[in-house]
Amino acid sequence: MKKPIEDGPAWAGANHGGARSLAASAALVSAVFFGVNAVAPKLLYASEAATGFDAVGLFVARGVWSLPLFVLLAVATRPRQFPALTIKNAALFLFCGIAYGPGTNALSALGAHVTSASHAVLLLSLFPPLAAGLAAVFLRERLSTLKMIAIVVGVMGASTLTLSRSSGGATTGGDLLIAAFILTWAILTLGIRQLDKIYPALFVVGVFGTIGCLALGAIGAVAGRFDSVLIPMQHFDLQTVLWFDLELVLLLSLGGQLLQSMALRALDVAMVVALTSYGSIFFGLVASLVILGERLAVQDIIAAAFLVTALGLSLWPERRRRKDSNPARPRRSRSTVDCK
Repeated sequence: MKKPIEDGPAWAGANHGGARSLAASAALVSAVFFGVNAVAPKLLYASEAATGFDAVGLFVARGVWSLPLFVLLAVATRPRQFPALTIKNAALFLFCGIAYGPGTNALSALGAHVTSASHAVLLLSLFPPLAAGLAAVFLRERLSTLKMIAIVVGVMGASTLTLSRSSGGATTGGDLLIAAFILTWAILTLGIRQLDKIYPALFVVGVFGTIGCLALGAIGAVAGRFDSVLIPMQHFDLQTVLWFDLELVLLLSLGGQLLQSMALRALDVAMVVALTSYGSIFFGLVASLVILGERLAVQDIIAAAFLVTALGLSLWPERRRRKDSNPARPRRSRSTVDCK
């Protein structure tokens, strides 16, 4: 005899709703860190800044100072039953580390040095459609017509924005460096998705983050710029502590990853990407307009409309066709238990 299970207590649903609200808040807070990432380097590059950072010195110092955090994260989250490390997985860890360090960190620092923060923020809209396109090419995932349109619209918006000289400090070369950073970020995401199928997510972050930071330190040593690591130790002013130590090293490198992991435990990937992407654009634009005093011209606004539309199309939920089921053989309900 089958007996339906009664609905759980009211507080169970409340706890589930509370967990989703907490996860959404985590995604939005991480969006603040990602959005302000375009503003922090501009403030540290400023001639009146005490540190006197340039692009190379900034990404070398950030890599070396972030290294202990990633090492601790990898050690703390190492699984007790460690899966076998194959040559393929080791190569994938190395690939993700290079994509993270010399890829995303170095390219974002170089791009921010020669373009405006508002352009860098708006170009973040390219990430979801680019990630979908790369997943279709390398992971053989289905690319729907809607996502194809999103990629085309995104390229149109990026081209319009890149060819614009209207925003203060924006250059075509700088915008191309930011676009290369976003492309590398999308490729990194594909590698992380493959590793997350085998290893704990935070352990994956700790390992590729460690490799990436070591690579940035090696670049600094080869280029004769390893002395830039000492700059944060020589300056304890509020601007350096706030924008380098707190934003770039602690909140962006580690805090953002932890909050994203927390959000993904209760929300689906599409929701987390939507909250993070739109949140990054909003908070980044507010910071660039208020803190840096940048202004958007008509051409920037038109390009922004293309980019935000492309972002929305790439995240639009699609209906999946249900497989035909045999009505004569209904599936056993999960809401029943055997009762003697």
